Amino acid sequence: MKVILSIFCWVLAAFSIYFPFAYFHKDMDKQEIKISHILVNTREEALKIKEKIGSGKSFEEMAEQHSLCPSKEQKGDIGFNMRGKLIPEFENAAFTLPLKMVSEPVQTREGWHLIKVYEAKYFSDKENFERRYF
Repeated sequence: MKVILSIFCWVLAAFSIYFPFAYFHKDMDKQEIKISHILVNTREEALKIKEKIGSGKSFEEMAEQHSLCPSKEQKGDIGFNMRGKLIPEFENAAFTLPLKMVSEPVQTREGWHLIKVYEAKYFSDKENFERRYF
């Protein structure tokens, strides 16, 4: 009985230390990323544009010239976004993309996108996150 009680106490102690940490940090993984994109009708168009970017053309210039999205007026910039605010296919590609890299073409119901992520911010303070989004 003493052994069982001792094990129970250790488990309870470990849980009481871990639970507040885990509960507090579940809200601390909030991230927002600054995204630009180029929207075109076909995968082939997207690949040609990506090739031009790889050859030295700027992403911003290509967005202004080729994008079908109104964001082309801002050189493709759609600002800071967080998970749950974008089309799932677009969001999954954007949030897994390394900074400053151009994605492979991503298809959504709007068409084909080339995505570039410029910056990522992590909220280390729950209060600041809530003040900004709620």
